[in-house]
Amino acid sequence: MMHYEWLIIDGYNLLHQEAELAQMLGRDIQGARHRLVRMVGETAHNMARQTTIVFDGREAGSDAALSSKYLEVFFSPSNLSADTVIERLVCKFETPGRILVVTSDHAEHDTVSSAGAHTMSSEEFMARCERDAKKTVSKRTPPGQEPKLGDLFPDGL
Repeated sequence: MMHYEWLIIDGYNLLHQEAELAQMLGRDIQGARHRLVRMVGETAHNMARQTTIVFDGREAGSDAALSSKYLEVFFSPSNLSADTVIERLVCKFETPGRILVVTSDHAEHDTVSSAGAHTMSSEEFMARCERDAKKTVSKRTPPGQEPKLGDLFPDGL
């Protein structure tokens, strides 16, 4: 698989692909977003140098609590949808062919593809995140044993 310069994720579109998180949205929207960021962080970092997750929001800007050196969480201004923000990011980037946009929104897919970006469905991306999470655990878990909490931490922690 190609390593991209920038991975842009349609946040709520992806969040709705995971049944448990979609259900959690009604009770704890911030918690659902935090869980999503933790679920996708490792896979996103392996796929691209920089990742931006864009959520529709009432207050524009990024969320420092969710953001890290390689991953930025961004909320669209109230007058723009996350889709519009994503489209503008792609169109303003010098080399849109180095961008991968994760969304299952067909109109969004068509718009960013026509601008030159690559796309991946939210379902396909979540399946990859789940496969990567299982690989990480299975690498550290001896055969025939159940994984322990420590097996889930990166080496060196």
